[in-house]
Amino acid sequence: MHPEQQVPVEPSANMARPSRRMTAGLGGGVALEWYDWNIYGLMAAFLAPHFFPSEDPTTAVLASLAVFGAGFFARPIGAALLGPVADLISHKRVMLISVAAMSAASLIVAVLPTYETLGAGAGVALLVLRLAQGLVTGAEAGVANAIGAELSPRGEEGRYLGLISGTFIQLGIVSSSAMAFVVSAIVTPDAMADWAWRVPFAIGGVAGIAVLYLRRVLPETLVTRAVSRSDKAERRGAASLWKTLWQARLALAAVVVVIGSVQIANYAWITGLPNLANSTYAENSTWVFALTTIMGIVWIVSGPIIGGLADRAGTARVFTVMRLALVPAFFFMLLYREQNLAMFALVMVIGGVVVGFNMCLYNYVAVTLMPREIRTTGVALGYALGVSLFGGTSSYLLVWLRSNGNFWQFAAYGAIVALASVVLYHLARSRGHVHVGR
Repeated sequence: MHPEQQVPVEPSANMARPSRRMTAGLGGGVALEWYDWNIYGLMAAFLAPHFFPSEDPTTAVLASLAVFGAGFFARPIGAALLGPVADLISHKRVMLISVAAMSAASLIVAVLPTYETLGAGAGVALLVLRLAQGLVTGAEAGVANAIGAELSPRGEEGRYLGLISGTFIQLGIVSSSAMAFVVSAIVTPDAMADWAWRVPFAIGGVAGIAVLYLRRVLPETLVTRAVSRSDKAERRGAASLWKTLWQARLALAAVVVVIGSVQIANYAWITGLPNLANSTYAENSTWVFALTTIMGIVWIVSGPIIGGLADRAGTARVFTVMRLALVPAFFFMLLYREQNLAMFALVMVIGGVVVGFNMCLYNYVAVTLMPREIRTTGVALGYALGVSLFGGTSSYLLVWLRSNGNFWQFAAYGAIVALASVVLYHLARSRGHVHVGR
């Protein structure tokens, strides 16, 4: 018997293939969320002197990255508040709220007065906007993945979730890198540092209008349609929902660490290393953004491929191999110790491929660990905690430890959490916490 067949699983509620319009609405919102979220990380080095002026460039960048990290800590609150709303009332409303709030915050950042005008109030305003984005994105991951699990054809859950939560996520990340590259290439370095950093924020805000339209035509929650009336009656109470989630606490812990581990690597490669290159090592920012974009393109293509591999070879087997490969990848980044664009390219491309393969699979693994009746809340809360505790601090830790001569400690930290994620996943799986897949 195949190891993936030793535990009972639920079938996908949707046996037909989802329409392109449904996929575009669902995936487009995921992409926009990551664009808006990541563009701040990429622009942190340029935001720093405008909102957190300091004689030391590294100190200013660390302050900017601290605000970036603070947004992550609002995610668990958003997940706890909006996750149950999605599970018990409406997935669609939560998806629309998330996109609208993310886009509005980006538009405000695009026109926000700086320290020169508002003084310390400028940094406070930036922090408030990031916290607002953190609140609404806290539920987005859970909603998108829960709906994706319902839309996916039976037997192709990994491939479809790889598309929604792999390819579309990377599309948002790559779009942010590409936009940063294009703006940086068009304007002079002085203009980029002075005002052009605002342009990517404005574009992300305007793009939200199109995504709102696409999400507006999504059918109201597919999860509700797929569950029987008696099941829905049991799901009506928030107390019952939290009780069920407590019973699945081992699975929730596994979700937190499975997601947290890959987010350490994700933010190290998409924001930490680029900011290190742009600030501490003073690399050419145009080339830094170009290399980050190239790495992301590989991630875009990989989504359905890695997800499909999990469908065929077994989720546990593929996840274990991919996650263990992160251990040497973390130590590989230690090669980038001084200004050297070629070495930066090598670390970004080779290490980035390993990170990208893991990014294609982690959302699907999280979905498999949560039963349908609490899937949005469970995945959203686990995602928010994982990203907040691990991903949100990743960029800051990388730059800070490098500035203190302890770069190796970041690599060791990432490797230990990667190993812990494998152990917790298999422990949860052995206790029967697998609900989607074979």
